Parts: sequence; C-alpha cells; structure tokens
Amino acid sequence: MTRVRRYLPWYAFVLPPFALFLLFVIYPTLEAFGLSFSRQVGAEQRFAGLYQYSRLVGDNVFVSALFNTVLLGVAFLVIVIPLSVVLASLINSLARRSTIFKVIYFLPQVTSAVAVAVVFNYVFQPDWGMLNTLLRSAGVDPLPLWLADPRISLTGSRAAATILAVYVGLGYFMLIVLAGLQSISVELYDAAAIDGAGHFQAWRYITLPSLRPTFVFLLITGSIDAMARFSDLWTLGGPGGTPARSLQTIVMYMYQTAFVGFDFNLAAAIAVVFFLIVFGLTLVSFRRLLADGVRRRRVAALGPGLITDRDPDMEAGA
Repeated sequence: MTRVRRYLPWYAFVLPPFALFLLFVIYPTLEAFGLSFSRQVGAEQRFAGLYQYSRLVGDNVFVSALFNTVLLGVAFLVIVIPLSVVLASLINSLARRSTIFKVIYFLPQVTSAVAVAVVFNYVFQPDWGMLNTLLRSAGVDPLPLWLADPRISLTGSRAAATILAVYVGLGYFMLIVLAGLQSISVELYDAAAIDGAGHFQAWRYITLPSLRPTFVFLLITGSIDAMARFSDLWTLGGPGGTPARSLQTIVMYMYQTAFVGFDFNLAAAIAVVFFLIVFGLTLVSFRRLLADGVRRRRVAALGPGLITDRDPDMEAGA
C-alpha cells in the first residue's frame, strides 16, 4: 500500500493519456472487429460470422484496391530508401552548410499533403501541365498522359502518384538515414583505412550493416505510411481513384464503402484486413531485427569463434 501511494502521482500523470488511448484507439478497434462479424438487419446488428469477409473474397474492386496499395507501397520504398541513402551520404560528407539542404529536403514533409497534391495535379496535366510542357520543348512525342493513364507504366497514374509520395517523404527518410550515419563510430572507418579498405569497401562492410536497424525502422514506418495514403490520392483521383480506379487504395475503398455506400459492416471487414496486413508486416520485420540483435549480443558475449551461422539454438530462436 505504501508503494502504491508513493507512485500515485506518476499514475495520475499516466492515467489521462491512457484513458484517451483506450477511448479513441482500443475501443474503436474492438468495435471494428465486432462490426466485421455482424450484419445490419433493420435497426440492429446481428452476428453473421464470416459473411462480410466472404463478400471481400469475390469483390474485384477490393482486390484491385489491395493490388494498388501493395504496388504503390513497394514502388515508393524501392525508390525512396536508396535515394535517401545517397542524399544522406552526400550531406553527411559536407563540412559546412548542411543545414540548408536538410531544410530544403524536409520542407515538403511539413507542407500540407492536400496543397502539394493540388500543385502536382497541375504539374501532371497532360495538355498544359508544367512537366509535359518541358517534355514538349525537348521534342518528346507522344507526350505521357500521366494522371489520365490507368496502365501500369513509368508514365501512368500510378507512376505520378509514386513521384508525389517520394517528393513528400524523401526528406524524412533522408534525415533518419543521416542520423544513422552520424551514429556510426569514426573509429571503425579509421581501423578499416589502416587495414587498407577503400571507400566502397568501408561503405559496404561498415556503413550498410550499421544502418540495418535504421532500414528496418524505415521499412516498417514507410510501409505503414505508404499503405495508409489517403489525402493526396483523394485529391488526385477522387473517391473512385480515377482513372479506372488505378489510384484507389484499400483505405480509400474503405472510406468509400463506409461513407458513400453506408455499408459499415463491409468497411469494418476491410479495416480488419488492413490491420492484419500491417500487423503481420510489422511483426515479421521486428522478429528479424530482434533475432539479429540477439545474435549480435551472443557473438559479443561468447566471441566470434564460438558461434556459427548455423547455430541450432539460434535457428530455433529465429
């Protein structure tokens, strides 16, 4: 009892945010799961088992939205992570005036996503947009249709949406990678230079392995952000993901199902599927990171000669 009284002020500080977390996160999540297993009958909800999920299996629009979500997310990560590593390495090599480049690249991150999407909507206009105007002056013919082309191509609507996402997210990714670069001990590079390693070898065997936790963090957060895109794609393609639903992601389809079609049970099932995808991706990524961390600690404790790549205990733990 004395211990409880001792920590009572700290519990008082923790209670309000925890109560808000329960009210606005845990409770809506449980309600979404409940709605996904129910069916609206008149003015009441009745248990319907997996009925809503069976509807999703045969829903071609949902399959298309899921495909768009995965495609846009993978394309975004494949471009933004290598590009952020290159830019962070260049900025990290600057002895002076690196702050101005950090501000320039990070500025789109703090700008309204809707405002940026409106500007890019004008930039990608096929007839009089700035990008096609530059391509026309360079002699390109035929000109890309960009936001009017639903095909999977380097100049289609999905490509334009990916370029927009990279423009907005590049500064954030670059700063995270830059922080990872600056946390690497200079002594490692000095020791590698003494052993005769070149710049590429130091980058390959010191920089990239040291940035692995940073890459895992960016992969998890970047995947979640890429799959949860809504405001910019809504501005570009509307609720239907025009043209031909090529820009409609699973979040947009969920919103359209709930607040346009007023089918909240099916929308809840879509939300649950999205939650399970994000949760599974996060779990797999963290499992790989934690397994690697356990292995590194064992190597440090036992010595590199006492543990091999095919250690049965390590394989069982992974």
